[in-house]
Amino acid sequence: MLEYPVVTPENVRFHHVLAGPAARMVALAIDLLLLGLALVTLALVLSAGQSVFGDYADAVYGLSSFVLGLGYWIGLELRWNGQTPGKRALGLRVVAENGLRLEPAQVILRNVLRFVDLVPGCFGLGGAVALLHPEHRRLGDLVAGTIVIRERRVPPPERLLDAVDEAARRDGPRRIPTLRLPAAERDLLQELVLRRDTLAPAVRLRLFQAVSARYRQLLGVESAAGQSDERFVLEVAAAALGR
Repeated sequence: MLEYPVVTPENVRFHHVLAGPAARMVALAIDLLLLGLALVTLALVLSAGQSVFGDYADAVYGLSSFVLGLGYWIGLELRWNGQTPGKRALGLRVVAENGLRLEPAQVILRNVLRFVDLVPGCFGLGGAVALLHPEHRRLGDLVAGTIVIRERRVPPPERLLDAVDEAARRDGPRRIPTLRLPAAERDLLQELVLRRDTLAPAVRLRLFQAVSARYRQLLGVESAAGQSDERFVLEVAAAALGR
């Protein structure tokens, strides 16, 4: 099991478990099967409407299949925060190499470069690079600055649950419903809560201010009277854990 360490600018450290080549190949096979079925369906639909397109039928199919083939990867990874049906089935997710949520430009870049990874066929170049690279990154990952990780499906540490439960008892019922976050972002939030007592006071204050501002903007939640940024982040952590 290969771990990928991530250290934030505030010296908060956590680890991701990297997906191995075998898991990635199985996920790819599932996605290619689904994409193949979609392309066959597209061909049947266009074939039925061939009288409409006439001599342009082949050109329409070529353009449509290109858009579908590229849009499958880009659209799903944008929609599902770095997952496709194949990755979801295997518990894999694409994240930025800094451990955070993917940027749209990263999703587009890594998937456009799939065409380069295909050279000379059957993902020859991409597969060779992934096998030889110590972090199992294909060319698209290297250029886009992404990694593929295994999502850890383990219960959060009791210390974290104690922290968020203490915040709930002290501050009363929370105003945030259950919150769904990408695994990478949830792990980072968990590490921040667990390590808050080890941070220097100035760093702790600045870090919780930044995280609080992000989630207040994301959730459209105003500051409650007398509630500190740290208490709000604990409230967000509780919502992310479904507590």
